[in-house]
Amino acid sequence: MRIRQFSIENFRGIKKLDWILPVGQRLITLIGPGDSGKSSILEAIYLLLGDRWSVSFSDVDFYGVDPSDPIRIQAVLTDVPAPLLKDNTFGFWQSGLAVDGQIHQEPEDGRELCLVVRLTVDESLEPLWEVVRANGDGRNITSSQRREFSTFRVDDRTDAQLRWTRSSALGRMSAKDGAAREALSAAERAAREALSGHESSALNDLVKEVQHHANEVGSSDFKAVRAGLDASRSGMGANLALYEGVVPLTAYGLGSRRLVSLAVQQMAAGERAIAVIDELESGLEPHRAVRLLNYLDSDPYSQVFVTTHSPVVVEQAPIESLSAVQTSNGAVKITSLGDADGVMRALRRAAPSSLLARKVVIGEGKTEHGVLAACFDAWDRERNATGHTTSAGEGLAIQDGNGGEKAANRAEAMAPLGCSVLALIDNDVRTADPHVTKAERAGATVIRWEEKRCIESQICAQLDTDELQEFVSLGVSHRGAESTVLDDINSRGRAQVGDLVVAEWLGTQSIEDVRDVVALAASKRGWFKDVDSGRALGEWLLERRTSPNLAAVFARLDQIRTFAYGASPISEAPEPTDTDG
Repeated sequence: MRIRQFSIENFRGIKKLDWILPVGQRLITLIGPGDSGKSSILEAIYLLLGDRWSVSFSDVDFYGVDPSDPIRIQAVLTDVPAPLLKDNTFGFWQSGLAVDGQIHQEPEDGRELCLVVRLTVDESLEPLWEVVRANGDGRNITSSQRREFSTFRVDDRTDAQLRWTRSSALGRMSAKDGAAREALSAAERAAREALSGHESSALNDLVKEVQHHANEVGSSDFKAVRAGLDASRSGMGANLALYEGVVPLTAYGLGSRRLVSLAVQQMAAGERAIAVIDELESGLEPHRAVRLLNYLDSDPYSQVFVTTHSPVVVEQAPIESLSAVQTSNGAVKITSLGDADGVMRALRRAAPSSLLARKVVIGEGKTEHGVLAACFDAWDRERNATGHTTSAGEGLAIQDGNGGEKAANRAEAMAPLGCSVLALIDNDVRTADPHVTKAERAGATVIRWEEKRCIESQICAQLDTDELQEFVSLGVSHRGAESTVLDDINSRGRAQVGDLVVAEWLGTQSIEDVRDVVALAASKRGWFKDVDSGRALGEWLLERRTSPNLAAVFARLDQIRTFAYGASPISEAPEPTDTDG
């Protein structure tokens, strides 16, 4: 069975979602910032297609906590299991899915057979599952019929799947035939007698199969899984549980328990099941998360829906499986990266965390990255001191664009995903101009320095003698020696100088020439060409934020601050201690 279309109305933080899934895609990895609705989408899939016989709703499950507007969760399903297509179930309730995605009441030639399944919850808080037709007719679906959808969920509440209970996957598998029930009954009696003197081949076979599947998904290196007495549940109807040797699997780490739960539920659901896994990486080391991701994109499953906040998973997942989730005022948009171009593919590898952000600021290079990092650190401290959210709370990520053209291209690629994107790039070469135009047309914001200027020349453009001297001294601290910086200056200037005293240079050069030489030396000789030195440059700038000679620099930094926080410009922030110059 496959979900071809999925829609949500008025469920939790989602006012409206209409999602047409990529045809033939088995693994769907939902990425994006927190509170974008990813977990709610998975919960909606499980509520609609899972087999929970008792589901409780409350007012907070409605969008805006307004139960007067009903919850509607609907899916268009193809390759529906045969038991649901019998004449006495829903065989006569099939619809037709056209190539253009339209649903027709009659499954005529040229249309794919499908079932349209809907869950509705109104003010009564009573859920109603139905198969519906285009004319509005509906037929109820029972919990036992929903079990045929073979949809299960893996989350942090895993322990129930590691025990034999009436509702657990292990219990259902053991109850499939009379022999197994007899073995379970015998095993339960034996459990009450500390499992002494009884052997059940049916139970042992099931446990061995669980061990095999648990090892296959990378849960742990299990060698002796067995059924044992769960003393913690004694008297509660769940005496049997899975053990590895003498250790109950419920005592293992979260990641291992989740993976065993996955293995057990997949065994119970059978082939072509749909799995729903929130926070795939929860409790797992990166290598086990990647192994699990590869396993999920395999034959036992018809579809697997996962969410992640792990950059490692974003980087390692097949890019065709990634779908970016963004929300605005309850309207949720899901964009598949299946048709991603080379820019997005490179970005996914170089800066995967950006695909998990609500806002992204792209600096042209490492200098800008460091300057921006220093600025956001300072702005976060100022905002935190006044009780406002930080850049992390705003869902912001910073990345190195690896060049002006590439930064603009990345901004162009990311803007359609629904996140807010800003690029800060130089303005000293014209080859970047067409890339900037494309980025802005895509919806990105691009900030550039004054014409013909890079970051170093913009900083130095209006500095006075004392400020230039301080800038040169900062360069010395990162180049390692005065002689190195002196060589840098002399390699770029028309007039040779014998020392690093800027005031003495003015006898033979104008202040404009001195600014140009210092800026050129800083840029071409890489005074601040890594993130750490760029951060130091940013801190140097912030210490001089009130200098009128840096007004053009801070005009642009103010724009970035407003982009990130929607807050007052940096010039209105508390002033630092005065410095010389």
